[in-house]
Amino acid sequence: MSTEELHVTASPLRLSAGTLFFLPFTVACGNFMVNLDQNIVVTALPGIGASLGRAPSQLGLVMTIYVLTLIVSMPLGGWLTNRLGTRTCYTGALISFAAASIACGLATNLWTLVLARALQGFGGALMGTVGQVAILRTFPRSRILKINLYMSLAAQVGPLVGPLVGGALTTYLSWHWIFFINVPLALGAAALAVTHFPRKENGPAPKLDLFGFMLVSAGMTLLVFGMDSIGDRNHSAWMALGMLALSVLVLGAAILYLYQARNPLLDLRLLNIRTIRISLLTGGGLDTVGMTAVTLLLPMMFQVGFGMTAVQSGSWTFVVGIGSLLPRLFLPRLLKKYGFRHVLVINTPVVAALIGGFALFQATMPMWLGLSYIFIFGISRSLQWGTASNLSYSDVGATQLADFSAFYYIFWRLSVSVSIGSATALLSLMASADGTSSANDFRVVFIVEAVITLCALLAYRRLAVDDGASVSGYRSELAAE
Repeated sequence: MSTEELHVTASPLRLSAGTLFFLPFTVACGNFMVNLDQNIVVTALPGIGASLGRAPSQLGLVMTIYVLTLIVSMPLGGWLTNRLGTRTCYTGALISFAAASIACGLATNLWTLVLARALQGFGGALMGTVGQVAILRTFPRSRILKINLYMSLAAQVGPLVGPLVGGALTTYLSWHWIFFINVPLALGAAALAVTHFPRKENGPAPKLDLFGFMLVSAGMTLLVFGMDSIGDRNHSAWMALGMLALSVLVLGAAILYLYQARNPLLDLRLLNIRTIRISLLTGGGLDTVGMTAVTLLLPMMFQVGFGMTAVQSGSWTFVVGIGSLLPRLFLPRLLKKYGFRHVLVINTPVVAALIGGFALFQATMPMWLGLSYIFIFGISRSLQWGTASNLSYSDVGATQLADFSAFYYIFWRLSVSVSIGSATALLSLMASADGTSSANDFRVVFIVEAVITLCALLAYRRLAVDDGASVSGYRSELAAE
């Protein structure tokens, strides 16, 4: 998405009362569905595996393919919006998401489900980017900050209710309904989009960096499939290593191209900004890998290792989302008092220890103890992500904010994809001959993820005490100087 696209904001228009409410509401519905479908699958993996004749540890691709297509399809949103208009593009994204959800629910084998999930990711990527463009083009800047807060809250509801809803639907109906539930939501939002989204505006469409798109897409696809093949006993180790090696070559070529292109798909020069490099790559990339793995491993350990039902597992992991909401109440004051460096240096070993502590969970542990621990982890995880994400844009210039928005989204989704792929691969490698994982296998992976998260501390220690002061307000007199 180009800078010009995201910097376009409408002058104050005479909008109907319906549009003032329903346009943001429609975009919020899209954000909710995109994040819900990333998380609702987790508690349903054992049920899906039993239905499709696969071990849960071999179903990581069902999650990673969704994240992958979100990553590679996102840059197409701005280009398609200028070609087709926000109304047509957003409505089409919702309809494709609904059709893909039906296909997911009707899937009778793994690869049909994977292809349908890929189409879901494509629709979800367009919903995210086109919805953002519609907001920026329709509302004056004075209202966008409040609207974006509304959007972020809607996006947080998906991860909060996903595991619980997925567990309940899988237990009392079947896993197919975790996908069918999207259909009325998507079609209802499409009807609102047709009514309240702006019509197509005349103007030149930006040129798509097709070569960059093909390089990044090919490299990411090879990386995800290569990681998934490591733990799949149906593929040889040489095949997996070959795909991983080829992905490194293709992504290396993509990096060289993107650094030299005049209007690259992804502006890697943003990594020259130290706070971005630390918060997204050397620090934030590592802790995101470790913390994201917990959302996959914990419900699987509860069901496969401890024998819980899907709804019981979802009820336990639901507490992570509740804990994640709490830091929103005090994070701004915490950052203003202590600054980004102090918060990240202190909280990184805390969250790493909490991840490692899941290895001590037992099937016989008291419920109040387990839920309290999970709640505390949710607080620490949200504190870590909230601090790193706010640091990431602290040194970004006004003219770079649009490019940074796309850059941040892709890198964060990439970390999620690597996390899920590596965790499932390691779990599958340790599984028994029939693909079944034991509770001890999960414990080993939790320790590995804890070490990965702790390594982020090496990067966060390189921050200066006043880094991000323009955002946090910490030592404001230094920031003013």
